[in-house]
Amino acid sequence: MKVLFVDSVHPILSDRLTAAGFSCIHAEKSSNEEVFEHLKSVDGIVIRSRFPLDASRLQTCKNLKFIARSGAGLENIDTEYCHKNKVVLFNSPEGNRNAVAEHALGMLLSLMNKIVKGNKEILDGEWDREGNRGDELDG
Repeated sequence: MKVLFVDSVHPILSDRLTAAGFSCIHAEKSSNEEVFEHLKSVDGIVIRSRFPLDASRLQTCKNLKFIARSGAGLENIDTEYCHKNKVVLFNSPEGNRNAVAEHALGMLLSLMNKIVKGNKEILDGEWDREGNRGDELDG
């Protein structure tokens, strides 16, 4: 089976697919026209977000069995087309879980400590020391 790598992903994926007997085609630096030509003959596609895989593009993939999206969502892939044509979809929703957790924690700390409000007021030439005191929780 031939797998087309459209975008750069961690090399372990290519290494493991090759070890399992897959033939990997690396088109990460190829022009879109070259990639579209490869699409006609591959069994699998590994993509991030280089371009959308809509129905018109997927129809040219006569041997397509799977698409692996290196990312959380499948918004750039026509999932309805894939479902109808029995193309298996993979994604990696856990990839950004740490960043999401860190962002949520940062936003909570910012809110509790009035960082955004205080910053805006300072930029406007104000200093409301008491009004911008943060909330401390007793443990």
